[in-house]
Amino acid sequence: MFSRLTNLIDDLGGGIAGLLNLIGGLALVALIPSFSWLVFGRYVLNETPTWVEQVSLILIVLITFPVAAAGMRDNSHLSVSFFRDALPPKIAAMLAALSYAGMAWFGYWMLIGGLDLAAFNWAKMMPIIHISDGWRSVPMAVCGAGIMFYSVVHIFKIIAGWQKIARASIYHDDLLNKDAE
Repeated sequence: MFSRLTNLIDDLGGGIAGLLNLIGGLALVALIPSFSWLVFGRYVLNETPTWVEQVSLILIVLITFPVAAAGMRDNSHLSVSFFRDALPPKIAAMLAALSYAGMAWFGYWMLIGGLDLAAFNWAKMMPIIHISDGWRSVPMAVCGAGIMFYSVVHIFKIIAGWQKIARASIYHDDLLNKDAE
């Protein structure tokens, strides 16, 4: 039962990760023509479009934070695991769960910090584009929520797959992914 619930939550997380990657991809696609317009305006028209800087700051956080959260689900984030991977599978899995618990704690504080920054800056308007400066912090809060969610899902997957871990010769991050089977 717990294993099926974990798989259901992981599938939901996969859909959310796809949406986060889509947001980051669309922001990257929007960043390219805006910078092209900046270069064209500056060097051809000899009149720099000033709105590009403000828009690009929002686009950069829309690229960075959502994709970083989605990377937690796929274990595509930077990690140094060769010490952990050299240990027996049960001990390595316990260290992985401890690591994910620390990441969940970090994600929680990132969520709180992002929400606080958004609330603090909400009344302030960004120059030139006249939208709330709080929007720059919303992706950070989303990233924190994603890191927290995916870290907890990884812990659930370790608990649900404990029998599989016990039978394995080595522990690695993809051992419990049903996509890897």
